[in-house]
Amino acid sequence: MYLNDHQINAMATAAFNSYEMAADWNAAIRAAHEFALDEIGVRPNRTAVLLAVKIAKTRWMGASMRVRQEVGA
Repeated sequence: MYLNDHQINAMATAAFNSYEMAADWNAAIRAAHEFALDEIGVRPNRTAVLLAVKIAKTRWMGASMRVRQEVGA
């Protein structure tokens, strides 16, 4: 079963939140996988999980850049 964009983004949010709390991308991978199992009800393939984590990493980089700009301003 393929996951749609909304589901992948929801997994990315779970990964982002996990990384924010644990500062561990491996925990974020587990969080994205568990989110798909628990909330979406599907077993995601590794590609979907890694895509969600890549999106989460991009969001994290954006958030970090915003904080740096605010602190530097």
